[in-house]
Amino acid sequence: MGRIGKRSDGSIVIKPAWWRQAALTLFFFLISIFFSFIGYVGIVLSWAGTIFFGVVAVLSLLDQVFEWSRLRIDHNGYSLRGWFRRIDLSFDEIIGFELSEYAQRKLIVVRLRDKSSSDQPDHQKTLPFQCSFGRPVDEVFETLEKALKSDR
Repeated sequence: MGRIGKRSDGSIVIKPAWWRQAALTLFFFLISIFFSFIGYVGIVLSWAGTIFFGVVAVLSLLDQVFEWSRLRIDHNGYSLRGWFRRIDLSFDEIIGFELSEYAQRKLIVVRLRDKSSSDQPDHQKTLPFQCSFGRPVDEVFETLEKALKSDR
């Protein structure tokens, strides 16, 4: 778990770094324990915090075990799946990827073809592609570019 891997069917899967997700799960679990011991905020808020963070910790652990959050690159295109967002892009929708800097950090941006203005070939829109999963952004960017070039 937690590496960029090539599967037997030719697809590439980028999974979260196991140590970062394990630390997040442990953090949620410790917060749920903290809420179970505090009583000065009220019994209802204490139980609500314990239950909420306990459920989030279990979901984070299940995400780590079953790998719900991942980026999959296969013959259909790119499938980025997270807790609250899913993006599926085919190769023909993508012009390319570029690195941008946001808040002094590198961010992968995908340049998409605008379907509404197909008569103007240079018209494009961009979409942030948060998919490094705790990995070096340059490594993920290189993998994305290589997969896009190999399809063309």
